[in-house]
Amino acid sequence: MEEDFPKIAALDHLEYMRFALSLAQKSPPKPTNFRVGAVLVDEETNQILSTGFTLELSGNTHAEQCALRKYSLAKGVSEQAVGTALPAQTVLYTTVEPCQTRSAGNVPCVERILATLSGDSLGIKKVYVGAKEPDTFVAANAGQTKLEEAGIVCVHVPGLEEEIFYTATAGSDLGIENTNIQTASGVTLDEHQKTLVGSVLDLFAGRPSLKKLSLWDDNAVFEDNITIATGRKQFEPQWYGLQTAFSEIERLHHEVVSAGNPIGMDLKTRYIPKGISKEQVIESRVNIFYDKDTGKITKVQDKWGGELPDSTFKNAMRNLNSVSVPKMVSVPKNDEEDAKRGNQ
Repeated sequence: MEEDFPKIAALDHLEYMRFALSLAQKSPPKPTNFRVGAVLVDEETNQILSTGFTLELSGNTHAEQCALRKYSLAKGVSEQAVGTALPAQTVLYTTVEPCQTRSAGNVPCVERILATLSGDSLGIKKVYVGAKEPDTFVAANAGQTKLEEAGIVCVHVPGLEEEIFYTATAGSDLGIENTNIQTASGVTLDEHQKTLVGSVLDLFAGRPSLKKLSLWDDNAVFEDNITIATGRKQFEPQWYGLQTAFSEIERLHHEVVSAGNPIGMDLKTRYIPKGISKEQVIESRVNIFYDKDTGKITKVQDKWGGELPDSTFKNAMRNLNSVSVPKMVSVPKNDEEDAKRGNQ
């Protein structure tokens, strides 16, 4: 099934870069990755050949890598031979300069681009770049220089640098407040797991934000003893609803007891509902499930007293709550509105 690509005028480089940026914005935020978008185009026919964004495909995939792999699959050739299937005037649009260095076992995007020129391959002759790569993860990336040394023309498309950098670094600027993660003896979390746990602790503390919730898959599930919220339109209002429902939220204790998938955590929280002076303390086991390929949260279970309801009636009420809360609680439309609420 062919993808439905937008119609962009020939040689409208800024508009192609805007499209690449829109792809980058689909990438799941992750502290160890830039969110990048890439578009392969046959410049002679003005046809979009393939697209990609960071972590779109399984593994720690980069945008250019995803675009080339998807094209190779569509043409029935290996990734190594993808250059043989590319039209003569293929160009690449990428929001951020292609990487020259990657962690062990991963081929840098510059090498993947150069490989399209090997043998009888026509390959990628020109790369349009929206912004140079910051040195957040790799110091002094010389990707563009290496491409130019091989005869590939690199062209800077100005005008979107601010938006590109904001999108690219969203994963490393989530504004997570709970960074002091307590773990049980013998339990060790990797950096991404720490990010997920810290963001979930913020949510339980009544400190939601769109950036933190961008760590969740669009179809993720949140369930506790009073709700089963499925999908972004249901689970986001649940978290913003805590700010509406409670005048005070105090975390009394937390401890991560399992670093697997799900990540298991014991949590004890004190709540005071608005308009009611009586406090309530809830002890629960929180399980955080996540997709190992995308890094996104797929489910959070908040089991009060270590259990979830198992009766048909109670589950019906939980489903009803997941529908009624979004009708009463509004979610910010953008980061600016979120910041005005004090959530950024």
